[in-house]
Amino acid sequence: MSAHARTLQPGRPSAWRLSWRLGLGVSAGVIAALGAIGWMHTPSGLRTLAALGVPCPINTVPVERVVALRQHGVAPLQALAPAPARPAPGGLVLDQTTEAQASALLAQAHGQCEAQVRGYHYLRCRGIDASALALAGPPVSELWLSFNGAGRLIGIDIYRRGMQADDLRTTWLDAAGRLQAALGKPPVAFGDPSPAVLAATPIQTARVQYRYADYVATVTASHLPQSGLAVREQYMSSTL
Repeated sequence: MSAHARTLQPGRPSAWRLSWRLGLGVSAGVIAALGAIGWMHTPSGLRTLAALGVPCPINTVPVERVVALRQHGVAPLQALAPAPARPAPGGLVLDQTTEAQASALLAQAHGQCEAQVRGYHYLRCRGIDASALALAGPPVSELWLSFNGAGRLIGIDIYRRGMQADDLRTTWLDAAGRLQAALGKPPVAFGDPSPAVLAATPIQTARVQYRYADYVATVTASHLPQSGLAVREQYMSSTL
């Protein structure tokens, strides 16, 4: 019997088929895990966990632990050069803007914000028009502002999801373009941010990132099962 005939024998799938099935199983597992993680952070997920007696551990984290984790995370960046500029949207200034100032700014933008304490203080806002933050593209799905123990702004996280192709293209070009105009070509860049490529498969990502001793900025375009086409902008002070 030829090698080709043996490969096609019933009950003996080829190595290619075994590899394909394994890859399909892994992909399904990743998608399921991403969906479960996302669900656990929704209001219904948190209520279900609470009913099962499983509290969210971050609700009780002490500020000292948050400070230590942050210091550990940004310490490797201290060997890098400081940023020539630290772009941030909407008049927000890293290491300077206070929680009260940010709240007043977002109130003018008619944002629906709530204060949270997870060791550090946070503002979580929804319903903010992009133009209120001097951004292009559709309204912001969710905005998180992080404040250190001194009450100064150290992190900005802007998330827009469920986007149409034109909105994603506009948002990506605006966010990546602002950073490139201020800081030059990104040292980290991968993936294709075109909507057609992102939408072609369930999990796709494109990203640009700038890292300095005192600043990190990241723009990520993605396609995930639970959120569709999405763009996330992150601006962080890495000053210790």
